[in-house]
Amino acid sequence: MEPRSTALPAKAPAFRTRFARVLAGVWFRSLQRRGDEQDSGPTLFVLNHPNGLLDALVAAALLESSPRLLGKATLWEVLLLRPLIAVFDPIPVHRRADGDASPEATGRTFAAVHEAFARGESVAIFPEGISHGNRELAPLKTGAARMLLSAPCAVRLVPVGLIYGERERFRHSVLLRLGEPVAFDDLVAQGATPAAVDDLTSRMREALVPLTLHGPDDGPQRLAEQLAWLLAEGPRERAALDTLRGRVRVLADRLRAIDEPERAEIESRVAQATHTLAHLGVRPDQLGFAYSAGVVARWLPGFVGRLALAPLIVSIGLWFWPVYRLTGLAIGRLTLDLDVRGTYKFLLGLVLLPVWLLGSVVLAGWYAGAWGVLGSVVAAALAFVGLPMAERVREDLQAIRGFLRRRDPRAQTIASEREALLTAFPELRAWVSQVSQVAGA
Repeated sequence: MEPRSTALPAKAPAFRTRFARVLAGVWFRSLQRRGDEQDSGPTLFVLNHPNGLLDALVAAALLESSPRLLGKATLWEVLLLRPLIAVFDPIPVHRRADGDASPEATGRTFAAVHEAFARGESVAIFPEGISHGNRELAPLKTGAARMLLSAPCAVRLVPVGLIYGERERFRHSVLLRLGEPVAFDDLVAQGATPAAVDDLTSRMREALVPLTLHGPDDGPQRLAEQLAWLLAEGPRERAALDTLRGRVRVLADRLRAIDEPERAEIESRVAQATHTLAHLGVRPDQLGFAYSAGVVARWLPGFVGRLALAPLIVSIGLWFWPVYRLTGLAIGRLTLDLDVRGTYKFLLGLVLLPVWLLGSVVLAGWYAGAWGVLGSVVAAALAFVGLPMAERVREDLQAIRGFLRRRDPRAQTIASEREALLTAFPELRAWVSQVSQVAGA
């Protein structure tokens, strides 16, 4: 059965983008984007799929051309998603895995995509066909290539990589990295033949992998990611993820080139350093940070101001804490794969938060009348405005902890090893984060 369109009249691309940015701005603390979109025109964006529906939200928020998203047809059966479907108006895809991939249904999907191209619109697709938490990129389906090779007009193919600080965590970082357009003019004349489709699908994969953290599921790849985080110039909540991506690529190649005993020694030292940092309560980016008088002088006024507002921040935080805690407990009791935990938390929060706010307004109105309603509405607005400030207060405490423990012999030892690692891998210094001093403070 073909999902019926429930799109709202206000489904204009600009509206979709603004709405997505509001939602993404609530869930993510740091929305990062690297790479430039080309001139407007029919474009197919192909993205990796590591984090469920949040991948679609990030694409809608950070791709300026407001692409039409393709989504599996079973999403139309989820009552909770229907308001979002009405806003974003995705194109349904019938998958063989869902037992609903008849030629007629597939033809309707291709027709909708080609109509969008003919209107000069862009479309975004996740060619892996599934969301997953695996280190390696899943085999790409051939649908994207067949859509391009049978398109009624010239279409640009742009690979897009998604990287997360921590996929399932609230208020963490995400990077959308645009790659260079993939050339396939030489295949167009062949049409959607099996050979041309396989060739184009292979080109997509080759262009997509370097934009992500995906790689072989082997020891060097895993160790490279651990090392890259130890070298990060900022916390995971707002780390420079493109810098991290580049370091993982360099480290993985270098680690594969060394002997197994030497790699095992590095792995042991990394594990020990990670354990020591956790015991000290110090972030990697605080190791060896120069807490100079100038840095402290710039930080101190803001800290004093946030400290003065701490009672208000704490009280509002306690008001919303039950919703946050209930969401975590509910999702924690479910057996979920890593790639969908964030999606379930996000969707449950979309339900619980409005219910909690409405209940608070009603209760305040019951006890205090109009002033109670007004007060609860103002408090809710302050909570959203004050969320970044509350996060800064937590970072203030972390900065103080790092300052007090900067001379701990264990921290100094790890800082020396960190510097030695950067000296041993000079190409790693090519990526200089813009947030290094802010993160270290």
